[in-house]
Amino acid sequence: MTAPKPRQAARAILRDGAGRVLLIRFVLPNMRFWATPGGGVLPGETLLGAARRELHEELGIAVALEGPVHTSVGIFEFEGVLIENTDTFFAGFYDGIPQLTGTTETESAALQEVRWWTPAEIENTAEAIFPRDLAAVLRRL
Repeated sequence: MTAPKPRQAARAILRDGAGRVLLIRFVLPNMRFWATPGGGVLPGETLLGAARRELHEELGIAVALEGPVHTSVGIFEFEGVLIENTDTFFAGFYDGIPQLTGTTETESAALQEVRWWTPAEIENTAEAIFPRDLAAVLRRL
Protein backbone atom coordinates (compact mmCIF):
# COMPACT_ATOMS: atom_id res chain seq x y z
CA MET A 1 0.00 0.00 0.00
CA THR A 2 1.26 3.46 -0.89
CA ALA A 3 1.87 6.04 1.82
CA PRO A 4 -0.65 8.90 1.82
CA LYS A 5 0.33 12.05 -0.05
CA PRO A 6 0.76 14.96 2.40
CA ARG A 7 -1.40 18.06 1.86
CA GLN A 8 -1.36 21.34 3.80
CA ALA A 9 -4.59 23.33 3.97
CA ALA A 10 -5.64 26.56 5.69
CA ARG A 11 -9.16 27.28 6.87
CA ALA A 12 -11.12 30.08 8.52
CA ILE A 13 -13.48 29.65 11.44
CA LEU A 14 -15.76 32.62 10.84
CA ARG A 15 -18.23 33.50 13.60
CA ASP A 16 -21.02 36.05 13.60
CA GLY A 17 -22.48 38.20 16.37
CA ALA A 18 -24.80 35.35 17.43
CA GLY A 19 -21.86 32.94 17.93
CA ARG A 20 -22.71 30.86 14.87
CA VAL A 21 -20.03 29.51 12.51
CA LEU A 22 -20.07 29.68 8.72
CA LEU A 23 -19.86 26.30 6.95
CA ILE A 24 -19.82 25.33 3.29
CA ARG A 25 -21.35 22.09 1.99
CA PHE A 26 -18.84 20.33 -0.26
CA VAL A 27 -20.07 17.67 -2.68
CA LEU A 28 -17.28 15.57 -4.21
CA PRO A 29 -17.56 12.37 -6.25
CA ASN A 30 -16.82 10.15 -3.23
CA MET A 31 -17.94 12.29 -0.26
CA ARG A 32 -20.28 15.01 0.98
CA PHE A 33 -19.52 17.11 4.03
CA TRP A 34 -19.73 20.55 5.65
CA ALA A 35 -16.50 22.40 6.45
CA THR A 36 -15.17 25.83 7.21
CA PRO A 37 -14.05 27.89 4.20
CA GLY A 38 -10.51 27.14 3.09
CA GLY A 39 -8.33 24.92 1.00
CA GLY A 40 -4.88 23.88 -0.10
CA VAL A 41 -1.78 25.99 0.46
CA LEU A 42 -0.01 27.00 -2.76
CA PRO A 43 3.80 26.76 -3.12
CA GLY A 44 5.47 29.73 -1.41
CA GLU A 45 2.24 30.75 0.34
CA THR A 46 1.94 31.13 4.12
CA LEU A 47 -0.87 29.37 5.97
CA LEU A 48 -2.46 32.71 6.85
CA GLY A 49 -2.09 33.92 3.26
CA ALA A 50 -3.77 30.75 2.02
CA ALA A 51 -6.70 31.18 4.44
CA ARG A 52 -7.17 34.79 3.28
CA ARG A 53 -6.96 33.80 -0.41
CA GLU A 54 -9.48 30.99 0.06
CA LEU A 55 -11.97 33.35 1.77
CA HIS A 56 -11.70 35.66 -1.20
CA GLU A 57 -12.03 32.83 -3.74
CA GLU A 58 -14.89 30.95 -2.07
CA LEU A 59 -16.89 33.81 -0.54
CA GLY A 60 -15.53 37.01 -2.08
CA ILE A 61 -14.72 38.48 1.35
CA ALA A 62 -11.70 39.79 3.25
CA VAL A 63 -11.75 39.73 7.06
CA ALA A 64 -9.10 39.97 9.77
CA LEU A 65 -7.92 36.53 10.87
CA GLU A 66 -6.01 35.52 13.99
CA GLY A 67 -4.20 32.38 14.95
CA PRO A 68 -3.64 29.63 14.17
CA VAL A 69 -6.28 28.52 16.67
CA HIS A 70 -6.57 24.80 15.82
CA THR A 71 -5.00 22.02 13.75
CA SER A 72 -6.67 18.86 12.48
CA VAL A 73 -5.19 15.91 10.57
CA GLY A 74 -7.25 13.49 8.51
CA ILE A 75 -6.74 10.87 5.84
CA PHE A 76 -9.12 10.57 2.90
CA GLU A 77 -9.19 9.38 -0.70
CA PHE A 78 -9.58 11.90 -3.51
CA GLU A 79 -9.56 10.94 -7.19
CA GLY A 80 -8.00 7.58 -6.35
CA VAL A 81 -5.17 9.04 -4.25
CA LEU A 82 -4.86 8.62 -0.49
CA ILE A 83 -4.29 12.06 1.08
CA GLU A 84 -3.04 12.90 4.57
CA ASN A 85 -4.49 16.37 5.05
CA THR A 86 -3.32 18.80 7.75
CA ASP A 87 -5.78 21.69 8.22
CA THR A 88 -4.59 24.78 10.08
CA PHE A 89 -7.44 26.99 11.29
CA PHE A 90 -7.57 30.75 11.80
CA ALA A 91 -10.43 32.62 13.51
CA GLY A 92 -12.30 35.68 12.30
CA PHE A 93 -15.54 37.63 12.62
CA TYR A 94 -18.01 38.08 9.76
CA ASP A 95 -21.55 39.39 10.07
CA GLY A 96 -22.50 39.62 6.40
CA ILE A 97 -24.70 37.53 4.15
CA PRO A 98 -22.47 34.79 2.73
CA GLN A 99 -22.45 34.10 -1.02
CA LEU A 100 -20.48 31.32 -2.71
CA THR A 101 -18.21 32.60 -5.47
CA GLY A 102 -16.16 29.52 -6.51
CA THR A 103 -13.44 30.61 -8.94
CA THR A 104 -13.09 27.49 -11.09
CA GLU A 105 -15.72 25.25 -12.68
CA THR A 106 -14.60 22.34 -10.46
CA GLU A 107 -14.74 24.49 -7.32
CA SER A 108 -18.14 25.92 -8.25
CA ALA A 109 -19.47 22.38 -8.72
CA ALA A 110 -18.08 21.20 -5.36
CA LEU A 111 -19.23 24.16 -3.25
CA GLN A 112 -22.97 23.54 -2.99
CA GLU A 113 -24.32 25.63 -0.13
CA VAL A 114 -23.22 28.02 2.62
CA ARG A 115 -24.97 28.65 5.91
CA TRP A 116 -24.54 29.59 9.55
CA TRP A 117 -24.54 26.81 12.18
CA THR A 118 -24.85 26.99 15.95
CA PRO A 119 -22.60 24.76 18.07
CA ALA A 120 -25.71 22.80 19.14
CA GLU A 121 -26.71 22.21 15.50
CA ILE A 122 -23.20 20.93 14.79
CA GLU A 123 -23.36 18.54 17.75
CA ASN A 124 -26.82 17.22 16.83
CA THR A 125 -26.62 16.81 13.06
CA ALA A 126 -26.24 13.52 11.21
CA GLU A 127 -24.29 15.38 8.49
CA ALA A 128 -20.51 14.98 8.24
CA ILE A 129 -18.79 18.12 9.55
CA PHE A 130 -15.05 18.78 9.51
CA PRO A 131 -13.17 19.18 11.67
CA ARG A 132 -15.05 16.60 13.70
CA ASP A 133 -14.26 18.48 16.92
CA LEU A 134 -15.53 21.84 15.61
CA ALA A 135 -18.18 22.31 18.35
CA ALA A 136 -15.50 21.86 21.04
CA VAL A 137 -13.18 24.28 19.20
CA LEU A 138 -16.00 26.88 19.07
CA ARG A 139 -16.57 26.55 22.83
CA ARG A 140 -12.83 27.00 23.46
CA LEU A 141 -12.68 30.12 21.25
